Amino acid sequence: MHSHPVMPDTLQRYSDSDWVEFLSDHDGTLDASRCGMRTKLALISQRDMSADIQREIDIFARKFKYYLMDGVPVLRILSATSLGSGMEEKVLRITINDPSSLYSSSLELLRRRRPGVSNVGIPSNFSTTFEAITKLSPTPPTSLVESLDEEEKKRFFSVETDLSPGPIMMLAKTKKDAMLLLCGLKLLLEREKMASLPQSVKVGGDQSVKTGGDHCVDAYSC
Repeated sequence: MHSHPVMPDTLQRYSDSDWVEFLSDHDGTLDASRCGMRTKLALISQRDMSADIQREIDIFARKFKYYLMDGVPVLRILSATSLGSGMEEKVLRITINDPSSLYSSSLELLRRRRPGVSNVGIPSNFSTTFEAITKLSPTPPTSLVESLDEEEKKRFFSVETDLSPGPIMMLAKTKKDAMLLLCGLKLLLEREKMASLPQSVKVGGDQSVKTGGDHCVDAYSC
């Protein structure tokens, strides 16, 4: 069992907004005054004064991967319209197939292991590659909102892929865990996305980075 990752202050605000794959820079908002995580990461990587911040983010990313490899207990919501259809105890886990690229890794939602009970063929299990993830969200669908109390709304998060018929909905054990999962998954996805981009796209010049309509002068102004 690995130590619990601590979310860097620099990334705190990315723990309560959507991540959408097709947006050029993800922050779950159309407010151009708030740069997305990719812009923030690119700015930090350019600045010598950001070395301590970069180190903190690297440590968080590494510990978060171990956290997911160990498996994170969650409740899977089985219906988008009512909790009355039930919830199941699951474990959200990452299986890394190629250490050099997370895109081929599997994000799995499996029944908690019980002695002598197989996990094979369980309909409510779920598995996807990182590359297939198209959206992360802390916002429950409107059809489910009335079924959740205020504490459950804070623990809610969902994952969508280009193959899933809708969001895979979950409740983390605590609000802190939900924020940690959203921020950590966004960070891993953005770093993979940035690693696949040409250098000219990652960095928009010596003095600024411009992506998705954002214009930030430095890592502290956005």
